[in-house]
Amino acid sequence: MESHQSSNHQVGMDVDPSIDSSCNFSIQTVSDPECFLELEDDWQQLSSDTHAGGAVPLPLTSVWMLSWWKGFSDGARLRLTIIRQHGRIIAIAPLAAVNDHYRRISVKKTKFLSNGHTPFCDILFAPDVEYGVRKNIMRELIKHLDYDLIELRGIKEKGSTHQLLIEVAQSMGIRVAVYPALSTPVVNTKGDWDAFLAEKSKKFRQRVRSTTNRFERSGGKIEKTMIKSGEDSIVEEMITVSSHSWKRSMGTDLGSRADSVRFLKSLFDQLGPRKSISVWMARTDSGEPIAFELHLIWGGVSYPIRADFNEQYKKLSPGFIAELNALRSLFEQADGTTYYSCADDYQYLSHWTDTYAQHVTVELFKPGLKGFLLYNLEYRLIPVLRSIRSVFRKETGSESKTSRPNKIA
Repeated sequence: MESHQSSNHQVGMDVDPSIDSSCNFSIQTVSDPECFLELEDDWQQLSSDTHAGGAVPLPLTSVWMLSWWKGFSDGARLRLTIIRQHGRIIAIAPLAAVNDHYRRISVKKTKFLSNGHTPFCDILFAPDVEYGVRKNIMRELIKHLDYDLIELRGIKEKGSTHQLLIEVAQSMGIRVAVYPALSTPVVNTKGDWDAFLAEKSKKFRQRVRSTTNRFERSGGKIEKTMIKSGEDSIVEEMITVSSHSWKRSMGTDLGSRADSVRFLKSLFDQLGPRKSISVWMARTDSGEPIAFELHLIWGGVSYPIRADFNEQYKKLSPGFIAELNALRSLFEQADGTTYYSCADDYQYLSHWTDTYAQHVTVELFKPGLKGFLLYNLEYRLIPVLRSIRSVFRKETGSESKTSRPNKIA
């Protein structure tokens, strides 16, 4: 791929001709997923404030985005948006267009390449792009998109992209809604494990000891394996464990979700040769796999993007044991800095940390009648109806408590 305006003649890429020349940049839309690999070197020169340090975190890399597309793109149209200045890529917005419904109303939606498997997402900028230029880029990007609704899920709360979107959208007269996304527990792993554990409550430390002893008395073992590709045999063991987990009844286990397996196998194929993937597998004394914790390590940050356990062995707490061993190993790695849980604020994770990464979803409604109706339906009418229903239910509940019981009953 060439880094100049003439690249719009290539297959799968269009340049927006409406951009004012005074902006001094061009906006290109890529529709060919093969471009992810071609862009990898340029992509790594960008940054996000999602994590301190400025480097691109794993869920924002071209490697992750390509794998996400291979797994979850069904029905979506790639709209990877690239901003260039003097031929150099200065910003990338990982976007897709989908036909969707919003309160049963058909809409054209533009969204991040993300879903429940994605801990966060963002628009990337070159570090030297000044705030004023970023505002201009964001304004032109919004104008460039064809949408009824723009839904950007998993942006860092009060981060630069969050602030840019609000400021620019309001200046353009666009209605904006912001609501909470994941509140993710984060553990600093640069210290000493024993000191870290000593800071936890006495009750929790006792639980760690008793659970570990129970698992070891049963003959259970923990094994760490480095995954090299999506064809490794341990991948099938992970699918088997997941198929016997509580997620089976919800249809979210790996045995039921071919799209999740495609996503993971693509990540394994790309990251495996870089020695970035480890899985902690809990086994019975006979070697049967009963729980696992899957970690992707990138830039000193460990992302435990999948964990499952066999419900038949719940009393042994194999999932807790796998997590315990994986977390302890991070403290022993000299280059490890962070355990980014990739999950919401579940109670069991609160035992490990009181530090959280807060994220939000930002919705932008296109100016005009449809956007006006969608926004007011969701954020004006429905809250009023919910309030009325809540009052009605309280009154009904009060009446039922004070009414006399049925004589027959």
